[in-house]
Amino acid sequence: MNRALFVCLSGLLTSVLSVQSMAAETTIKQLPVNAIHPTQSAVGYDEINYKIALDKADPAKLFTEFCENNGAGKVRQYNTHSAITRPGSFTCQSPYGTYPDAVKSAVIAPDHQVYLTDGHHTISIFRDIAGDQNFTFSVRITNDLSQLPDMAAFWQWMEQHNQAWLNDPAGKRVKPADLPAQVGMQFMADDTYRSVIYFLRSVAYKKPKNAPPFLEFYLGDWLRHHQPVRPGELKTKAGYAAYLARAANALVNASGSEHTTASPDSPTLGQSGKLDKVNVKKLDKLSEKGGKLSVLFGERATS
Repeated sequence: MNRALFVCLSGLLTSVLSVQSMAAETTIKQLPVNAIHPTQSAVGYDEINYKIALDKADPAKLFTEFCENNGAGKVRQYNTHSAITRPGSFTCQSPYGTYPDAVKSAVIAPDHQVYLTDGHHTISIFRDIAGDQNFTFSVRITNDLSQLPDMAAFWQWMEQHNQAWLNDPAGKRVKPADLPAQVGMQFMADDTYRSVIYFLRSVAYKKPKNAPPFLEFYLGDWLRHHQPVRPGELKTKAGYAAYLARAANALVNASGSEHTTASPDSPTLGQSGKLDKVNVKKLDKLSEKGGKLSVLFGERATS
């Protein structure tokens, strides 16, 4: 073989192997939840509070969700004294990690810490229910990036691969060093529009099968600029419902070719699943008995 060709092929093979080495085989890690770091600065408090209310009202749902998110199937046994902070107080159908696809994803950084790439809202729910107590939680390592030269290279890789959202609730850039140290409402900021978009799912948009990464944050940013919340509007159920109706109409009446942010690289509203008309039935259901807004404000009243 020609020596120059051999060197070229050898270099190409080395590059391929180097890239592949970053992709971890399916590895499930059980970690103290306070050792899991976020890759975004904010979550939607109202979405989280709504789901907390559901879980507190239905322990079977809580423990099943906890087991499932740990890759252990449904809950097998629990009682009134069970708590997610005490693993011996309940049992799941299978050992943690049995169903890896159900486990939230994370990566390992050059500082050898674990950074969550999916599940910030889920962990925030469990942390609030657990109070100040720590507990063990499973993550699925998708990439081991510990061999990158430094954390600057890590965050560059994360953004290039759509694994981090480095914007605050006002849409301003966040430095990685300013991200919260832990996942949870007590550490992360509230992005009101992230919750609004959650409530508008199937009302004004339908999440595409191959949705753009951070779809809800992109749509929330669009609402922030095109249909801002009025001061105090979300303090009451009626006010919240009125805003959701306005936001839904603004979204469906916008052009599908319009980008969600000022960046031409952001997904368009059409790519984000914008509907052509408001699903009025599902919008009204939010305020009915058992609807998301009814549950949310019931939880607020007792918290």
